[in-house]
Amino acid sequence: MEGSATKGLELWFDIGKLRFPRSVRHAMRSATKDLELRNSYADIGKSRHSIVSRIYVEGYDTSLSGHDFVYAMRAHFASCGEVMLVYIPGYVRGGGRSIGNRFAFVYLRGEGAEERALKLHGSYMGGHKLVVEPYPFHATYLDHKLAPMREADNKQQYTFFVEGYDTSLPLDYVKGKLYEHFSKCGSIRFIISVTQKEHGGPLPSSAKTSVDGIDTIEKVLQLGRCDVKRLENIYITSVAPPEPDEAFLLAPVHLLTCSSSKTPSAMAAAATAPEDPNLPEPPCMSTLLPYPYNLRFQNLDVESKKLFYASQPAVKRYAPEDPSLPEPWKRIESSNTYSYYWNTETNVTQYERPPSSS
Repeated sequence: MEGSATKGLELWFDIGKLRFPRSVRHAMRSATKDLELRNSYADIGKSRHSIVSRIYVEGYDTSLSGHDFVYAMRAHFASCGEVMLVYIPGYVRGGGRSIGNRFAFVYLRGEGAEERALKLHGSYMGGHKLVVEPYPFHATYLDHKLAPMREADNKQQYTFFVEGYDTSLPLDYVKGKLYEHFSKCGSIRFIISVTQKEHGGPLPSSAKTSVDGIDTIEKVLQLGRCDVKRLENIYITSVAPPEPDEAFLLAPVHLLTCSSSKTPSAMAAAATAPEDPNLPEPPCMSTLLPYPYNLRFQNLDVESKKLFYASQPAVKRYAPEDPSLPEPWKRIESSNTYSYYWNTETNVTQYERPPSSS
């Protein structure tokens, strides 16, 4: 038969004018499949790290601080994909400034993230109706609006976090290769927070890197895989938001200490009840505060919340008896928050009045 022959017990096959044993063909097929599989894995890894969409957003509350705005946007678009960056054109950090600008950009990573984000067009964030539109990286129709701010934004510093490198590698080697990789995008200020543990221990899993300019950070977010062995799986986890400004850190005092549910007569009656330090603490205030202060309180770390509560010691008393209140609920008056309700059987506390059993 043409193209094949039998020699002893081994089958042969022909490729052009060359003749090979059948066992070689099996090895060649196996190697080809292995190469195809590796390329497939590489494509999956590349797509995971490089599919980033840029989304245009407007209609939000421009009185927010940059820090509050970024966290609000992250929460709003979290269901769409990984929120890598929230860019506010022309925003100057510090000094207790509100964001001011009426439009911003959200950078999302993940397959289908853009399609999911566009479904949020017309949704509400903090009572404000959002306009959500695609703005691909090659788009230019907003350049005339961005140009006056882009020059200043390219002087701003952006910090991002990198993971995925082999933590057993030497410190200087990782720093050097990360610097070399990200220098393809623009000016790299420094690579910090990659510190070797004592006695030659492994590196931490995340490296903090700083670059100059929005143009550079956009290129970083679109950068493909690293070609360096044992760093080929590095990826950006997120870009750091603006630091919170002290002027925006907490709600005004009157929002934390006053209650519309306390009428003068009710407060006077409650003041006559004996103080009881054994009464349960009120619920978390983030459920009570209006937007955006609820976001600020939620984003405080545990120690900051403890310090806040310690600075606002509460005097707790039973409120006057309310016959319409269902058993086993009791109403508690607190000197530094709204009145709240306590279920004496389950020990649950809440600000919402429990529904009547009737």
